[in-house]
Amino acid sequence: MCGIAGIVKWSVEAEPPAPDALAAMQNAIAHRGPDGHDTWVDPRPGRCNALIHARLAIIDLPCGAQPMANETGDVHVVFNGEIYNHAELRRDLVARGHRFATDHSDTEVLVHGWEEWAEELPAKLVGMFAFAIYDQRQDTLFMARDRMGQKPLFYANLEDGLVFASTINSILAWPETPRRVPREALALYLQLGYLPPPQTFWRDISQLLPGGWLRLRGDILDGGKYWPAEAAPPPAANLRDTLTAAVDSQLIADVPIACFLSGGIDSSIIAALMQQAVQKRGGGAIKTVSVGFGESDFDETHYAAEVARKIGSAHTRLEVRPDADVLSTLQHLVTNHLGQPFADSSILPTYHLSKAVRAIAPVALSGDGADELFGGYDRYRTLNLGLLARVARYVPKRLPLLKLKQQERLRRLAAAATGENIPERYTRLVEITPIDTVAALLGEEPLDYHPLPEEYGLPDDIPAMRYAMRRDQQEYLPGDVLHKVDTASMAHALEVRSPFLDHRVVDLARTLPDAAVTRKAILRETFAGELPDLVRTRGKQGFAVPIGQWFNTTLKRDATDLLLSLDPVQRPVVEQLLREHHAQSRDHTHRLFALLTLAIWRNTLGRGATIE
Repeated sequence: MCGIAGIVKWSVEAEPPAPDALAAMQNAIAHRGPDGHDTWVDPRPGRCNALIHARLAIIDLPCGAQPMANETGDVHVVFNGEIYNHAELRRDLVARGHRFATDHSDTEVLVHGWEEWAEELPAKLVGMFAFAIYDQRQDTLFMARDRMGQKPLFYANLEDGLVFASTINSILAWPETPRRVPREALALYLQLGYLPPPQTFWRDISQLLPGGWLRLRGDILDGGKYWPAEAAPPPAANLRDTLTAAVDSQLIADVPIACFLSGGIDSSIIAALMQQAVQKRGGGAIKTVSVGFGESDFDETHYAAEVARKIGSAHTRLEVRPDADVLSTLQHLVTNHLGQPFADSSILPTYHLSKAVRAIAPVALSGDGADELFGGYDRYRTLNLGLLARVARYVPKRLPLLKLKQQERLRRLAAAATGENIPERYTRLVEITPIDTVAALLGEEPLDYHPLPEEYGLPDDIPAMRYAMRRDQQEYLPGDVLHKVDTASMAHALEVRSPFLDHRVVDLARTLPDAAVTRKAILRETFAGELPDLVRTRGKQGFAVPIGQWFNTTLKRDATDLLLSLDPVQRPVVEQLLREHHAQSRDHTHRLFALLTLAIWRNTLGRGATIE
């Protein structure tokens, strides 16, 4: 796990990249790789090409430094992530005549893999990755990202070339990157709380799509998708075997590995399979880690302790205070790591958990991805139109009798019932700010976001639950969940691996019948023996903090000052949201948090940005 960046221009009469600009890009990714850094600059006259790397050493500690080159020094790579099948690929490439200089670096597999397979390389990889290869022989830059978007890769298409990086901040450090924000991105952020790939908050910066590739050859920029394959055969293995193999493959490292254990079904399964795999290798108890909060309603650590006792792990319970220095933590994250506003408040506990776990191990396994693959969210089951219609009739009578959070949920369900089709109904369920409130905040009618099934390669008549799950897999998972995990963990140079997101597990999950992926039925059944009963039968609880309460207590004064000074939005609308939230007549937690991180962005990175 590392940080990468680079600049490639197609001109053969360009000035070489300025050292101070390269140093600024390097500094913006330095937190991702504390174990070493280096930069390769194209030595040819008239060229402005450079690759930048910051290393977090996990595999082949003495020999894995980057940028890495082939034997002749005309192919260079920078790489972030892990290739879990690198040993198998290395054997194949050696048999084909390639000579390796390192002992067991997975990075070098990319160099020789490019020489052998060119653009077919990404499809041969099992892992989480974002890499860029510059081939001087062809004056070609080739970039690819893993199938589910576990590793970030951003780029800006400039007038005379392309700049890329693991973080938006590094791209903004290149002096030629424009700082423009489209109003449609502002509206979509307020509506969803994040930007779905390939969009970012910045007009000129994009995300490379998960499972995608990009190639700059001369002045021709093109790209595509290498996954999912058009004619992929149906998976033959069962879930237990496939997930067990995924966990086992992700235990490769030359450093200690821990496991996040929240006490939910997903992380408990991963911890159990990890313990079994380690014992088969002759190892002892794995290290599992859970995090507790001061607020008992948000503390799941007693569930994690039960799982740890059952599987025999060496368990650590960490106590963190995410309510400490909330605004300074958010400012640090937005300014130095996120590079744009982000409205998922669970980034706060994830950030503090990652800091604590990094003191135990530099690598941790997690249960991320299971909700989107195996139907863990309640919203998948509420898309039934008949149910929504009944809820809509129920709202006027019952709404005043419910708690605030229940009221907000009921309002979403009632709004979803008004949708004309499945995409619109699902948007009503997942939007954090109703589209009419977005319009009021911006003083103009925004575009309502509800992409059709064909935009995900799905048939028009796909069932509602399947549409919702695939949309989450392709948008919410990489745009929110994985972006949050990567940002929060790499802020502390912690590598997080997610066995559920092994593409073979994903392929299998997509073939399962609806009943199997309703409330994770197949996970509960398949791994019943690994789970304590109180964990196997419990419902989902998000990794949350009481940010809504903080808006009325510890954050009230400072957050209010920030929100009322926010210039891209209508102040009277913000005042109304604050008034209702403070009076506890409405729960505007998600909307206020979205506006808060927007205000922080506007006062820092966004100070010189043009909103157009």
